[in-house]
Amino acid sequence: MITFLHVKSIKFNHSKIGNFLIGSHILLLETRGVVTNKIRKTPLTYAKTEKGYVVAASYGGRDETPQWFSNLQDNLNYITVENIRMRVKHEIIPLEDRKTYWDELVKVYKTFDQYKERTERDIPLVEFIKV
Repeated sequence: MITFLHVKSIKFNHSKIGNFLIGSHILLLETRGVVTNKIRKTPLTYAKTEKGYVVAASYGGRDETPQWFSNLQDNLNYITVENIRMRVKHEIIPLEDRKTYWDELVKVYKTFDQYKERTERDIPLVEFIKV
């Protein structure tokens, strides 16, 4: 339910309502479901990078990987950041580079450190780059 509300608030007024309700570092990811072939929209906390935006497939620290990560089967995805929708490609951050990106995410949202403590899995980091 809260994700639905997040998506609606970001979609209709990313800079005002969305920022007030859920913070300023939230992007809206649009993927196509692997099984359903339907468009899926997911709000994600991001940190800005040199090439684009990095997000964590943290799923709140659960032991499962979130569905949106599985839906990144191709590079036909879009993100909306600060009310600007853009087509993006994605790159999975290699394990040896994750600490730097993770630290940037923690600066934006300190709870990410708790997510790492809640799970045994390596939480994938994804960088979205405008095409």
